[in-house]
Amino acid sequence: MTWLRIGWFYAVGVLAAAQLGKLSSLATPISQALDLHLSSVALVISLLELAGALLGLAAGRIVARLGLRRSLVAGLALLTLAGLGQGLSTSSDGLLAWRALESVGYLAIVVAAPVLIFHSAREADRDSALALWSSFVPVGVALGAMSAGLLAELWSWRASLMAIAATAGIACLTTWAVPAPVEPATLPRAARRRLPPPRAWALSAAFGCYALFEVGMLALLPSFLVEQTGAGTGLAGLVTGLASFATLAGSIVAAWHRRRQRSGTGPLLALALLLPAALLFLLFRPEPGLAVAATLAILLNAVSGIFPGLAFALLPKVAGRAGLTGASGLLTQFGASGSLLGPPSYALLVAWWGWQGAALAGCVASLACLVLMRAALHPAMPGTGQRLLEGCP
Repeated sequence: MTWLRIGWFYAVGVLAAAQLGKLSSLATPISQALDLHLSSVALVISLLELAGALLGLAAGRIVARLGLRRSLVAGLALLTLAGLGQGLSTSSDGLLAWRALESVGYLAIVVAAPVLIFHSAREADRDSALALWSSFVPVGVALGAMSAGLLAELWSWRASLMAIAATAGIACLTTWAVPAPVEPATLPRAARRRLPPPRAWALSAAFGCYALFEVGMLALLPSFLVEQTGAGTGLAGLVTGLASFATLAGSIVAAWHRRRQRSGTGPLLALALLLPAALLFLLFRPEPGLAVAATLAILLNAVSGIFPGLAFALLPKVAGRAGLTGASGLLTQFGASGSLLGPPSYALLVAWWGWQGAALAGCVASLACLVLMRAALHPAMPGTGQRLLEGCP
């Protein structure tokens, strides 16, 4: 029953992340039906991350006050309502308003779900469960984009959005019926107002650098493949999707490592951050060949996927059990900020130095991430940091 419950909370996170991918695949039919410029549709798509960048820490405090399962149910209810509203929208203003409401539901879910997974898992399984949770975004984005596009082809883009909303409604009712883990006692108001500890800030900032690296690279990859390898738009999108989905392999490696807990985390962290950065210089070069570029993109994403798995597994250790919900909101805020900053940062350096500028942007983000992780794992007391790096409770 424990892993079934964990699997359900993971599935809810995947459903939330599907809201990131669904509008991307529906951008063209929506812009045509509502007579919108593609830039307006792009604004609607990015609004989900913008809310996370602005409100993540506040969401952590609100979730801690409302309770984890109630927040999860409320988040799913908002996804349902917002999805139905988007399907009925007749203007960009309406689409933006419903997307803003959807962003609140998304935030509630991604803050509450990992904490519910933490409290659902047995002590020995918590690290591996949180490591697997880290894959919810690439899995959800891929499934959301594919399902939305398929349903739009079968029916229409409006029917596609409503079908996904109906799925969220069913998940809402199911979540209300699923036995919830015993939540920690409600903290005093003064404790809820307390900011996460410094090491949680360092870990969250490191996660933001990773998001900048990953999202920026994936955002520019299709254009690079079309320009430098001669791939068609569809094939470039397929390679990018496979590369994004490959991060799941890294999450599985991180979960396996945290379950074993026999060797230090430090070397694996360095591998997950430095090897992908080095591979970027082999990828973003003139005319690498489609097969070589696709292989490098998939490989570096598979390796880089180890990092978010380790980051989520280490979050309870740097934040403490009492501060986990607030730290989850903080991690969400930095991750969303990195996602927003990644594409323009890469694009700016590409404009200055050509495609090697993309490799430079990723390298700088990876090095900053490594430095911040060292700060996050810095011992608060003699010996504490070493035990943390060794994976001990």
